[in-house]
Amino acid sequence: MDPLFSAHPTDILSDLTGLNHAHKRSLWLTVLGLVLFVLVYFALSSWFAWASYSLIRYGFTESGTGLYSWIAGIGSGLIALFMIKALFFVKKGSMREEYEITPEDQPQLFQFLYQLADETKAPRPHRVFLSPQVNACVFYDLSMLNFFFPSKKNLEIGLALVNILSISELKAVLAHEFGHFAQRSMAVGNWVYIAQQIAAHLIGRRDALDDFLRSVSRFDFRVAWIGWLLRIIIWSLRSAMESFFNLVVLAQRALSREMEFQADLVAVSVTGSDALIHALHKLQAADEAWETTQGFIVDQIRLGKAAKDIFPIHSKIIDHSRKLWNNPHYGKVPELPSQNPERHRIFTSEIAQPPRMWATHPYNHEREANAKKIYMPGLLDDRSSWMVFDDAESLREKFTDRILSAFKVEFSRDPEILSSVDQYYESEYLNSRYKGVYLGRSFVRNASSPNEFYQYEVNSVTEDLESLYPQSLSEQLEKLRSLEKERNLLTALKDGFYTPPDGIIRFRGTELKKRELASVIETLNKDCEAAQALIFEHDRKCRSVHHKAAEQIGSGWPEYLRGLLEVLHYSEHSRANIEDSRALLNNVYSVVTADRHVSARELTRLVAAGNQVYNAIASVHEHKKNIILDSELLAHLELKDWESGFSEFKFTPATEDNMQKWLEVVDSWVDEAIGILYALKQASLEKLLIAETKVAEKIRKPKSTLDPAPPASKAVSEYPTLVPGKERQLQKRLDLWDRFQTADGLVPGLLRFAVATGILSGALYLTSFAVFR
Repeated sequence: MDPLFSAHPTDILSDLTGLNHAHKRSLWLTVLGLVLFVLVYFALSSWFAWASYSLIRYGFTESGTGLYSWIAGIGSGLIALFMIKALFFVKKGSMREEYEITPEDQPQLFQFLYQLADETKAPRPHRVFLSPQVNACVFYDLSMLNFFFPSKKNLEIGLALVNILSISELKAVLAHEFGHFAQRSMAVGNWVYIAQQIAAHLIGRRDALDDFLRSVSRFDFRVAWIGWLLRIIIWSLRSAMESFFNLVVLAQRALSREMEFQADLVAVSVTGSDALIHALHKLQAADEAWETTQGFIVDQIRLGKAAKDIFPIHSKIIDHSRKLWNNPHYGKVPELPSQNPERHRIFTSEIAQPPRMWATHPYNHEREANAKKIYMPGLLDDRSSWMVFDDAESLREKFTDRILSAFKVEFSRDPEILSSVDQYYESEYLNSRYKGVYLGRSFVRNASSPNEFYQYEVNSVTEDLESLYPQSLSEQLEKLRSLEKERNLLTALKDGFYTPPDGIIRFRGTELKKRELASVIETLNKDCEAAQALIFEHDRKCRSVHHKAAEQIGSGWPEYLRGLLEVLHYSEHSRANIEDSRALLNNVYSVVTADRHVSARELTRLVAAGNQVYNAIASVHEHKKNIILDSELLAHLELKDWESGFSEFKFTPATEDNMQKWLEVVDSWVDEAIGILYALKQASLEKLLIAETKVAEKIRKPKSTLDPAPPASKAVSEYPTLVPGKERQLQKRLDLWDRFQTADGLVPGLLRFAVATGILSGALYLTSFAVFR
């Protein structure tokens, strides 16, 4: 292996990566909060356990009040049992489908890892695993024993990450992980993780004890009051411990961010300030391309084909995406300037971002500022990071076999599978001459009827054909995307879901007050509508001009174009209606289950939302017999007819009695309908654009030959439509009672904590007579 490690001054690591004040403060706050949580938890458990023993013992000795002592003793015992049982549900951390390697398997990789561990002054990994993810991380085998003994650190290396990084970037990423290996504060994260499992079981789990108390509460009033009282006390325990533990989690998240900063500086100390930032820049492209790669693999498996090595597919998809989005820096890093490289920035701050207090990682622009705070130049080695593996090609093939074996279906290796990737990106709608107007948007969604696309007044077919898809269209699309992004970020700020990066709302060079957001958003809405109207006018022009041209040609081409547009419009609006109804169902489900209890009124609301999903799916199944697809569409979809793309419709409406089972199967029906409608959308858009191209070519070259069009497709005349802005309204905020129950917000959280601690204090006071007797 070529030498990959340059010498570094011995004092750099300690000077650059020493713990700063914020790191130390977060560490002590987390430790203090965790210790207090554990002490309070065990103190309460012990208190109620001793009270139970004392009260039951007293019941044996006193005749007059013995019954009440027995009742109170059993109640205290149930509360103690409720708390103690959570200690026995800590799960051991482990890898699932990852692939362990040893120094015997990969001596070159382990030499690389050991050298890097030594250089960063970190312990060497206990075990090393490979995974198919775009990721690298430290993980542990965790159990209750790790409260008292340190856990051994394992390393996971994602091969989809290796596939996109250079050797310098991989070294920086792994140096970051070794920075975590060396952090003593990682042990605190382990403790919090174990405590979090205990707290989650205590707070979120509903089991036989809860069922027993509910059944007691429904019994005769003379007994039911015992169940009510115990349920109130257990609610107060859950609420108080959740509020307490959330403070621990907040401190741990702040510590986690500081640990990320410090681990970044470890990487900077051995690779310079740029390599890690370059790796972060590539991650988004690698993630997106890996999602596409997996989808492509699934599609090929369905066709009975498979790759020998899936990672070249990943690389090729990144290359095609770079061209498709006309972004030379997609999956590649911008060139580092020779002058003042310390001022060079890849990441910028957004107008708004999710609230930082719950984030475990700093934002990328913060990490870049941290890495370049003390700029460290480094030698950037652009060779592929696969070079750290012995026989990388064989490893990739072995790993591909491991991934594909999960499908458990028959397939054959296709040596030409990479050409299938190229063919996919040769789809007509991806052609650069369309200036991206069909990328990431559905033009038919903006019209409630296909007929709206034929209302553009065509002056000259020949001249109008030549003026379609101008360069200005790309600029209009980019302007619309920019406006929509600004509007969405400001709306998230207004609704309280996002926060400004430093507490100040900066928009287009000015500072905004929160009360000004509504008027700015309204202005942006108007700007978006104006930009959208321009693009929609272009969509109408395209369809009208090509339809007029088809009328001049005849031979069934006008009807064929109309038919394709009809089924495209049908597929997109039907799919949008189903997805929108599911969004409503998910929203209602989240709201009614927020307090972990569904009332009769909430169940009625959930059933109503569920039946909107049912009606949307039933509508598609009702239409399937009456939709006629042309021969080319059916061949493309590999269907005998449209109805054959669906299974027999056995789905039933939601009711209060079947709601639980209904929720378990609804997604399968939704996914089936959305899948086939999406396939129809892709096919009909592709065929429409190809047909329009043929028609245009015939007009440009009148002497060329154009065969008659196939018999036209035909959609149903009436179906649900959903133009943008008419989506079902979602509930953005819980009502006051649910906000109190879930401590959603500062004031509800303080109120719930005050009530819970008040009830808990009363319970402790009443049992104190037994404890101190």
